Amino acid sequence: MSGAPLILSLRPGPYARLIEGTKRHEFRRRFPDEATSAFLYLAAPVSAVAAYAEFGRPIIGTPEELAAIAEKDEAGSYADTLAYFKGASKGYALPLLSLQKIEPMPLTELRDTFGFRPPLSYRRVEDGSPLEQELNKKLEIRP
Repeated sequence: MSGAPLILSLRPGPYARLIEGTKRHEFRRRFPDEATSAFLYLAAPVSAVAAYAEFGRPIIGTPEELAAIAEKDEAGSYADTLAYFKGASKGYALPLLSLQKIEPMPLTELRDTFGFRPPLSYRRVEDGSPLEQELNKKLEIRP
């Protein structure tokens, strides 16, 4: 895993399935081609950074190939995954290696203290920034 972690936006439903273990890949239309660590920002109604995940190197494939991976993870998800990739020639399946819940950091705190705006998909946390330091404290990792 290289560089500073990402903040990856997720809806609460897919996040719950990652926690349960029924969803083992996160799918993205664009993503770095490298193993990645990420703090997970959960969209409304949660609106908080609430977990930390490590993802293996993404599997790059056609929408059909990625939908087949999704179907293996969660029966019945082929059509929805294919629809997500509509118009794309390729996409990314991020294999989940580990997931750790952290004390949630609500959007109001993120915004007021760090000027944070939730990313639509993902954003790299600036290496050594006060935000990265605060998030790392949630993991009890010392930079």
